[in-house]
Amino acid sequence: MRCYIFKTASKLIILLVVFAGVIFFNGCSVSQPCVRLGSYATATLGTHFLDTNSLGRHCFGSSCFEKNGIVYTCRGGHIDIAHVRIAADNVRYIQDLADKNILRESRNFDFKLRVEPSTYYVTLEYPPNWGKLSKKDRARIADEVSMEMGPYFTYIMTTWHEVLTWFGFKTMAFVPEQPSAFSWEDLYSNIFGIKVGTLALQDKKHSYNTAMTIALEKELKKLGVQSSDTARKASEKMRGIWYEGTLIAEMKVRNLDIGIDDGFVSPMLVPGVCRSAMPEPLPVPKLSKLYRYGFKMTLEVEMNEMEKNKVLRIIYPNISPSKYPRRISPVEHLPVIMDNIKKELDKQRIGKPLHFPDI
Repeated sequence: MRCYIFKTASKLIILLVVFAGVIFFNGCSVSQPCVRLGSYATATLGTHFLDTNSLGRHCFGSSCFEKNGIVYTCRGGHIDIAHVRIAADNVRYIQDLADKNILRESRNFDFKLRVEPSTYYVTLEYPPNWGKLSKKDRARIADEVSMEMGPYFTYIMTTWHEVLTWFGFKTMAFVPEQPSAFSWEDLYSNIFGIKVGTLALQDKKHSYNTAMTIALEKELKKLGVQSSDTARKASEKMRGIWYEGTLIAEMKVRNLDIGIDDGFVSPMLVPGVCRSAMPEPLPVPKLSKLYRYGFKMTLEVEMNEMEKNKVLRIIYPNISPSKYPRRISPVEHLPVIMDNIKKELDKQRIGKPLHFPDI
């Protein structure tokens, strides 16, 4: 009994630290996305279930008018609205950053996800005829190319965050995040947020925040968003199957579909909630226009987390840690890392890595 009470008290302390961290982080700069706290898609303490009537108004620089939590959609499964907003806002942030750097003809620029030390470095080579183009044409091409770079870099960055948390990185000290790494809703929530953020940027009739509010509700309805009560029941239905726990969740399955195999990220649907629904995979962003216009680009990440050697050991198994390179290519090395995570999951019997396009 004492052991149970101690365990429960420890979990409550962790929750209090998490909420304190949210208050601390939300002192946001309007030039960068606001940090938001994601949710488990589980019927556990602290999870807020929402529908389209309770989303609030989107805010890029502050979350004061937003409501974040978990919704359930027939074709997209559970979706973490905080993850959606984070991904969407990073699309806007990086698109603006890339556009300005291209117009300045910068050869290098970098960016970060605010909650982690990793830094992403972009190196650009411009088309041979770039200097001969008119200012108007350069502006048009910069806009088109940056509109691809925002979604693409956000996809890499949010996926990399899942990798880091899998290997033990904590956004807030002493608060474990490994239990939520690659949880069944995270990757799809990220890619859905990238889609919604891209649509909001393409909306020239409204401000970004208004466009995001409109696009989020519209796209959720397209996926068949359900009531908050249905969202909660869908989570409760998977207790003991996808997760365990009532206070803090312990994950039994993970969704590792980052689109390596077919270029699409697929959701996990709760069986029986929307009986005739089929999952709606979303495409991984590409850089087709960037290459079509004659640009060349490399993207590298420099890990500054304490856990970096755990990742580098997988990429460079035959190299001494003292000789690890400072930067790696996430595009090249993600497949290697994901394969290792899949094998580790199988070995631990946490759950079979699932794509779930057919349940």
